[in-house]
Amino acid sequence: MALSDNPQTIARLLEQVAQHASTKFDPAESQRQTLPLDAFPSSAQLQEKLVDSSTRAFLSLQLTQDGTGLEATVDELVSRIGPSLANSAGPRYFGLVTGGVTPAAFIADWIVTTYDQNTILHSPEAFSGYSVITEQAMQMVVDLFNLPRVGGGGGVVASVLEDNFRAMTTSGSTASNVVGMAVGRQWLGVHDRGVDYCQDGYDGQVVVVTNMAHASVWKAASILGIGRKQVAEVPGMGLTEGDDEERALEEEIKKWRDLGKSVIVFLAFGEVNTGIFPRNTRRIAEICKKYNCYFHIDGAFGIYARCSPKYAHLADGLELAHSITACGHKWLNVPYDCGMFLYRQSLEKSIMEPLFSSTAAYLRPSDTPFSHPMNISIENSQRFRSLPVWATLRAYGREGYRRIVEENCRFAKTMYDWMKHTRPDLYTVLTEECPLNIVVFAQSQKQSNGQKEEIIESNESLEKKNAALLAGINQTGVAYFSPTVWNGRPAIRAAVSNWKTTVELDWEPVRAVLEEQATVVA
Repeated sequence: MALSDNPQTIARLLEQVAQHASTKFDPAESQRQTLPLDAFPSSAQLQEKLVDSSTRAFLSLQLTQDGTGLEATVDELVSRIGPSLANSAGPRYFGLVTGGVTPAAFIADWIVTTYDQNTILHSPEAFSGYSVITEQAMQMVVDLFNLPRVGGGGGVVASVLEDNFRAMTTSGSTASNVVGMAVGRQWLGVHDRGVDYCQDGYDGQVVVVTNMAHASVWKAASILGIGRKQVAEVPGMGLTEGDDEERALEEEIKKWRDLGKSVIVFLAFGEVNTGIFPRNTRRIAEICKKYNCYFHIDGAFGIYARCSPKYAHLADGLELAHSITACGHKWLNVPYDCGMFLYRQSLEKSIMEPLFSSTAAYLRPSDTPFSHPMNISIENSQRFRSLPVWATLRAYGREGYRRIVEENCRFAKTMYDWMKHTRPDLYTVLTEECPLNIVVFAQSQKQSNGQKEEIIESNESLEKKNAALLAGINQTGVAYFSPTVWNGRPAIRAAVSNWKTTVELDWEPVRAVLEEQATVVA
């Protein structure tokens, strides 16, 4: 072998790394903290020469001729690099929408690396079992979200739709949204304009209409050449009463149709700052059908509402979309990176394969009714992402994910209620309700001076105060939150989506630090 590492040495080092990794599953308080145990120094610290020579030398490393060897490198991985990383897989990391990694998914991910499969071909009868496991995993995903699927399963009556759902993995929600928008444009070319965009080129005649969308929608439009300026956002969807939001959406779609444009409707299921959903997805689906729109739902984390009978009503009508984005490294709690794209079966051969296919003399056609993964997605090389998905759903089932979703939502509601009803003198929640797992809040402008006088501050002052409060909270290491802006006001956002988070173990430390820091930054 070109590399001469001893098998016994490799086994011993793997045991050392396994021991290091296993500490992250300890429920002790030290493993619930968010800050790195031994962070790398900042640029300012390096300039001020406040760093020991060993650390300075490590940070100046360059490629050497012979390397340092396996044992020395593993020692650096465990003793230097591991401790320098934030505990973003921990139960109090509320930044972005970040899941942890369940034990089953964690172990499966080691198996993924062990066998290092490139899962681009769908061949259950061929040499590798990944096709069988991928198909099982994706069927489980469709069932988890209570959708009708190919081969049966799912809780929705299949006859409601033209055809059932399949699923595949991607690198994340952004990739799934790029795929969804590409598929939508190709579908409109074929079914609305009589043009084969993937063969003849794009003519600029498609507009994306959306509601409170994730930034990746504009990114997808840019990547695909549709254009950021061709994304039209209907404001306030999910916030208005009655049928106002559906009327506003229909007016926007009709405006573009009257101008001769075709329309992709990109609907956010769980707005990223608040968790708010559209109020009547079924009516929106009717509008899409009326105007021959392609209907995609970005359900990155909101789709998981369907795992719980308590919250499933929020995601009603999901099954009426042509395609759906979901994210595995969010609430499914599998390792980065893992997105999912769910789609109607009829799209696979008629739209997706013409759009994404790669042909070469060394690539055999699929020997199954289904397309090769490489021919219906972006990548021609794909990690075995579906194995951690398979393992976690196999290990914990529907009930496990119901418990995760409901406990995370209980934690978010506990935080929301405390801010709104117990300490409104310290915090103001910026939404009328906490529908799912996100709390968006700011420091209260009401000062306790005996008269509860409301102090009106400039936006610049609020921004500085918000930044100081957020920094104070995050620097404690007890919890980590993200900054945001909601309705023009600088704010802080907590997204609770980790399988380890519990009210019993995590709320009291978080409450204490929120109370302490609000007083400090008053």
